[in-house]
Amino acid sequence: MKATVQAFALHSLRYGDSSLIVSCFTKQFGLQSYILKGILSAKRKKKLSKSLFEPLNLLEFEASRATENKLGYLNEAQILEPYRSIPFDLKKKAVLFFLAEVIYQIVQEEQEANPDLFYFIKQRMLWLDQEKKIGVFHLKFLLDLTQFMGFYPNLSQKEAPYFDLQEGCMSLHKPKNYFIEGPTKELWIQLLGIEFDDIHRIDLMHQRKMKVLESLLNYFKLHLQQFKIPKSSAILNEVFKTS
Repeated sequence: MKATVQAFALHSLRYGDSSLIVSCFTKQFGLQSYILKGILSAKRKKKLSKSLFEPLNLLEFEASRATENKLGYLNEAQILEPYRSIPFDLKKKAVLFFLAEVIYQIVQEEQEANPDLFYFIKQRMLWLDQEKKIGVFHLKFLLDLTQFMGFYPNLSQKEAPYFDLQEGCMSLHKPKNYFIEGPTKELWIQLLGIEFDDIHRIDLMHQRKMKVLESLLNYFKLHLQQFKIPKSSAILNEVFKTS
């Protein structure tokens, strides 16, 4: 039985000469994959366009829940809440491509509907679309994302000199392998303690942003078995060099 589905586009893969398989994180069903037959054909009268499925576009369409390892089919879709600034801002688009890669890996691991996570992503994407500056948005997003994945950092001993990435908590003793300390640890504490609406108060140079991002991606790798460093992180690095 078909339902009205809200979904974030995450990933697309060419199928044959003229079709695409798109993966979407849906509010109703979790991660779902759909085949878009003939969407790349110049001859087809299109009710669907490839541009609809740009990373983290918020879509609405009619669909049934696809069973495990099965593809659904889409004939029509529409953008539920069009972005006003993101399509015209290279840096914001780079952030969305990066975050779509991260979210795609995360939702592959749980495969179930997660309305709270869906709402979190929706609120943050609309927030970014309205803001003029990106700042540390992606860093705060990643840290807050861990709330939904079960490894939110434990900062009960903020005065401790180390944060143990493996254990996810502060440490009075230097861990053997994976840890952060000094300015990077302090920035984690600052980011975790600030409200999203106030992140403009944290102003970081490019190199410091990349240092924090590297530590965050290592944290995800340690706590998610299949997690890989997103390919788009290199692009993110390049576009932020001028900020």
